[in-house]
Amino acid sequence: MTYIFYQVDAFADKLFEGNPAGVMFVDTFFSTKMMQKIAEENNLSETAFVVRRGNTFDLRWFTPKVEIDFCGHATIATAHVLYKEYGLDPPFIFNSKIGELRVTIRKGLYVLSAPIPKIKPLVKPENLEGVFKSLPIDSFKAGKDIYFVFDTFKEIINYKLDITKISNLSKNGVGITARYSDEFDIISRFFVPNEGIAEDPVTGSAHAALGVYWSRAIRKNKLKAYQASERGGVIWLEVTDNRINIIGNAITYMKAEIRITHVD
Repeated sequence: MTYIFYQVDAFADKLFEGNPAGVMFVDTFFSTKMMQKIAEENNLSETAFVVRRGNTFDLRWFTPKVEIDFCGHATIATAHVLYKEYGLDPPFIFNSKIGELRVTIRKGLYVLSAPIPKIKPLVKPENLEGVFKSLPIDSFKAGKDIYFVFDTFKEIINYKLDITKISNLSKNGVGITARYSDEFDIISRFFVPNEGIAEDPVTGSAHAALGVYWSRAIRKNKLKAYQASERGGVIWLEVTDNRINIIGNAITYMKAEIRITHVD
């Protein structure tokens, strides 16, 4: 069987920026084992598998190592393919493990509406010694991921990744963040080595948590964020009582065929 596959740079205005995601449309989901093999072969931070259900779409995401509950940039990449490559009109409604996700388009940007994540203080974080040059001023947890807040943006920009030390902090994602500059409200980086991603280029799901935290911390419901990976990317955030809008651009890098002789 032959399947159309797209690679899209999400949270990017031009190629080779933002976060690349794979998007693969199928009639019905393959086995979890097969989708994991495909994601491993693609070797992107995430591959999205999409099944159309009338006017909505079922969506699942895989890193090269595991299936994850939510991926913002691959959701925006999927909406981009539906709009630019298939000529469908928004809104696009996706059914996922965390509930309904909706993507619209506003002023040429993709607006992903997601449920507000629950965040809670991280009490006595373990294995912090020697990980960072200075201790964080705050820490919190959202879902399976943990986040450390620093006093200055220089801590974020200058941090040298030590995969072993970061891996010991959490089996899942580890984010670091601070206030930034006049142009951006916040800056961050995000690491998921135990899920096959040393440093994620631009992370939509992490910004759901960051948006909630910082909107409360600085009492501002609209934020402009920069993720300071090597590729880098800009995300706009809008926080309401029960939803968060994660906003950014996307551009198609590749359209290809995946040929699978046996599907289990």
